[in-house]
Amino acid sequence: MKHADEFQTLGDGIYYWSVYEPSVKCEIGCAAFRLAGGLVVIDPVPLVESAWKELFALAPLRAILLTNGNHVRAAAELRKQFPVPVVTAPDTRRDIAELTPDAYLFPNELLYGIAAIPIPGATAGETAFFVPSGVMVIGDAVINTNLEVGLEFLPDKYCTDAEQNRASLRKLLDYDFHTLIFAHGAPVTNHAKEKLSALLNSKS
Repeated sequence: MKHADEFQTLGDGIYYWSVYEPSVKCEIGCAAFRLAGGLVVIDPVPLVESAWKELFALAPLRAILLTNGNHVRAAAELRKQFPVPVVTAPDTRRDIAELTPDAYLFPNELLYGIAAIPIPGATAGETAFFVPSGVMVIGDAVINTNLEVGLEFLPDKYCTDAEQNRASLRKLLDYDFHTLIFAHGAPVTNHAKEKLSALLNSKS
């Protein structure tokens, strides 16, 4: 995977970066959050060294979260460099071949205020993460790779159960968020909850 040259700030303590991945023909994105305990990175895409240094100058890295087993990305590299845990939901651990997670975040547990929300029906072990600053991070269950189309469900052929994926995503509307960040596609920073609700209520 290519290294991103820089990251952008989406809001107070919210950082995002991405690279184009030819093998999947779309942007591969990730996010970091500056929380009370330090930085938490979710689905880390590789950054050039100067950008990593700039990011970690803002706050120390405390943990790496993975939304599913396909998104190890730069997690192993970061764990070698920094003594921080790689954390997943329990169902995700079986689908990670590259490394063994150090800890598991169960539903109703919090890591620096971040909550894990299982999304059965998408890719195996799929988990969304709600960040208390009002951000929802989604792995593969929803994509935003075509700005003319907007939000789309993960194509049925990649789902373990497409109908279950759609039903599982409804629980995200119980949370108060203004921003959606995806593993695939551009973030949504305006009316994010309303746009997700519209997708869930469509016939897509």
